[in-house]
Amino acid sequence: MENKQAIRDKIERLSKDSDPAFQINTDNVLAEYAHLDKNRSNITIKILSILGVISSVLCFLAALFSLHLLDDKLNVMICGSILLILSLWCVKKYNSIIIDTASITCYVVGGWMLIYGLDHDDINNMLIACLMINLCTLAIVQRYLMSLLNILLIIYSCIALTSHNSDNLIFIALINMVLIAALIYILTQEAPILSKRNLISRLYQPIRVALALSTIATTAFIVLSHFETEASPFNTSAIALYALSIIYSIATLFIVHKIIAKFDTVKSNTQILIYIFVTFILASTIINPGISGAIVLILFCFYYQYKFGFYSGIIALLFFLSHFYYNLNFSLLTKSIFLMLSGLVFLVIYYIINSKKVKNENI
Repeated sequence: MENKQAIRDKIERLSKDSDPAFQINTDNVLAEYAHLDKNRSNITIKILSILGVISSVLCFLAALFSLHLLDDKLNVMICGSILLILSLWCVKKYNSIIIDTASITCYVVGGWMLIYGLDHDDINNMLIACLMINLCTLAIVQRYLMSLLNILLIIYSCIALTSHNSDNLIFIALINMVLIAALIYILTQEAPILSKRNLISRLYQPIRVALALSTIATTAFIVLSHFETEASPFNTSAIALYALSIIYSIATLFIVHKIIAKFDTVKSNTQILIYIFVTFILASTIINPGISGAIVLILFCFYYQYKFGFYSGIIALLFFLSHFYYNLNFSLLTKSIFLMLSGLVFLVIYYIINSKKVKNENI
């Protein structure tokens, strides 16, 4: 951590170069730096603390089961409620990585016990209870890790409800379209959202992460489900697959247009070649929207400088490409030739980009 005098000097320089109406609360800034320095620890300590908390909670549950205290639903609900209340109280009162980890672990265990005690025979009731608990928690606590967990559980409670009540993947695809549309919206409207200082602005970071992760995971679920059920005579997953591909293709062309427009020096002939190349890639992957979905995530996060989404998109692209390669109905030799040719194409693209860069730098 920087010393207090250095921080004060930076704040003074920033205040001099800014508008007179711009004010900085020096005491809050120093307090935040002190908190970060106090809670700074290496990754080994964090991992050990997380494993220790999870192990202790599991041992506690094992003791309750061994004493037959959880045989009665009422006991399960009481223990779950206590753990839920305790976890929320700790998150509200304390602010450290160990407390957060312990609170989240207790929250998950307590929520499971409460839902299990309410009605473990009806899946719909359990999912609705999970949805309501997470919505209430999200309104009470807006801490990053807890909020991220709640948002992910809300999204997948809705998806699980849809999947449990309907085998049609089209509804899951529609939910995924809403997720990618929401992700694109918050990326494009970051400044207006953060300036409003409301619940959404406080939850902006966890919402963005949750949307990026859930978009990838839901797309993977649709793609994998299609390849598992494609032999069925009543297969409707192909419609969901092609619908996703169309949406992702439109989003890809849109962001490519924005990226090209940002560089005024790109000639019209080069733009046409870029659009043709992008269209060719999208057309070749229409049966696997995971590839185009990962490309959309990479391009949008690159354009709006969102590193987590960018890296997640790269990992997702590698996964979907390997899945696409594995499911090709060609011999191993033909697959290897295609793989070599695609590698050569990317090497040529890299060479062209690099040569243009050197040429412009020499000018």
